[in-house]
Order: sequence, then structure tokens, then C-alpha cells
Amino acid sequence: MLWGAGQVIAKRGLTDTSLALFGFLRSGSAFLFVVAFAALTTGFPIAASSLLVVAFWGGILDSFVGTMLYMVALRGGPAHEAVPLANTAPFWGVVAAVVFLSEPARVNAFAAAALVVAGAYFLVSKRERSLTPATRYGPVFALLAGVMWGSAETVPVKYCLSRGMTPITYQLWAIGGSAAAWGLYLLLRRRRGRLQWSGVGIRIAALTGFTNLFLGWILWLGAIDRAPASLMAPVRGLVVLFGFLASVLILRERPSRRSAMGVLLILGGVLLVSLVR
Repeated sequence: MLWGAGQVIAKRGLTDTSLALFGFLRSGSAFLFVVAFAALTTGFPIAASSLLVVAFWGGILDSFVGTMLYMVALRGGPAHEAVPLANTAPFWGVVAAVVFLSEPARVNAFAAAALVVAGAYFLVSKRERSLTPATRYGPVFALLAGVMWGSAETVPVKYCLSRGMTPITYQLWAIGGSAAAWGLYLLLRRRRGRLQWSGVGIRIAALTGFTNLFLGWILWLGAIDRAPASLMAPVRGLVVLFGFLASVLILRERPSRRSAMGVLLILGGVLLVSLVR
């Protein structure tokens, strides 16, 4: 729910705030939230340096590369299209868990992932697009974001947690990697020209940093630490449902009739992976 709503709200923040600044403030605020949370609870248990490197790069792939691709797609089209395409991540998460983590290829997990992907397809309208690069290649960027998110939220996470790294330590290093990458990108963009920003954009960046990168990831890490990654990845399909609802309720978008079929397929996939073990 947090990820779905946050992905939609970000569209409003990006309307008058530069992508580089928005991404850096989002990751930077989330990093501060994680540090404060750990200081008040468990602290940061030491982990092997090899695991820290995996977590660091996992954060870059997920919250920098994947998020940048998604935000570019979000700027070029309606949220109710970008959200479903980017959140084909459950399919890529299942594939990555089987290929890289040698988890068993459960039939119900693949069937659930297929339903989620099919639902995402039906949620995308067939309206004519303008010929601007942002709208022409927006769906491609959204799908690539799904590949990055599905892989990075499954393989490096499960790899590190299964070898003794605590969820909070993983989160610190992953968000640290993301913040470092966004900071470097911000410096490069600043040299090329003036950055655009608004008070609303900054507040939304901080808000989504809290909901998506801090609290949402705490919940996700707690879930994936307690179940096989190939079973947890399809449940992530709920992001599509909540993102779709948020685009209608918050942004007042008007999706096509095919959206109802997409929502039903996604719910079917989540139900299948939840009930069949």
C-alpha cells in the first residue's frame, strides 16, 4: 500500500521539481529516518564486507537506476499506466529467485506472477501517444524499471539476509548506496544548469522517502526474511492495485474500462500465491 500510493504521489512532486534533486532528497531523507530508527532500536550489527558491497549495489540498482527509469516514465504519461508496467516486478522477482537463488520453481508462484503481468497489460490504455521521447519511450522505461525492481528487491536482499545480515543493516547500506548515486547525479546535473524546485516538491520527496524507502522497505524486508523470495515477489503485485486506486483517488485520473480486468487479474494472482503452498 505504501509503495503503490507513494509511486503515484511522486508524480505531483516531479511536476515542478528537478528529477535529480527530487531523487536525492528522497533517498537522503530516508537515510536519516533509517539511522534514527536504528539508533532508537537495535543499532547496526556488523556484517561481512562482501555482504555490505552486495547491499550497497542492490540499493543503487533498485532505488537509483530502477527509480530513475520509473520517474522518467511517470513524467511522460499518466500514473495509472506507468505504475502497472513498472510493477511487472513480481514476474522478474520470481525468475531472479529461481535463477540466482536456486529456489524451487513453484508452479503457483509462476502462475501468480503471470496473472499479475497480464493484469498490468490490461491496465494500460490504448490511447494514441504524442511523439515526444518521454511519452514514446515511457512504457519501455517503466518495464525496465520493473526488471530492476524485481531483481534488486529479491536477489541481493535474500542473499544478504540468508547469510546473517540484519534487515536494518541491509536497509542502511542499500539506501546509502542510493543516496550516494543520487548525490553524484545531482552534482552532474547542477553543473549543467539551474535546478528547479518547489516547497511542495521537497515535501513530497521527504514524504515518499519515509513511506517508500524507509517504512515500506522495513515491512518488505521483514516479509522476505520469513518466506521464500519466489513466493513473496508475486504478493508485491498489490502495489499495482494500490497504485491504480491512488491514481484515481488522488490524481483524479480516468483509466479505461480495461482497467477493471487488470485489477481482477492482479487480485487473482495475489490470492493464488497466498492460498496455494
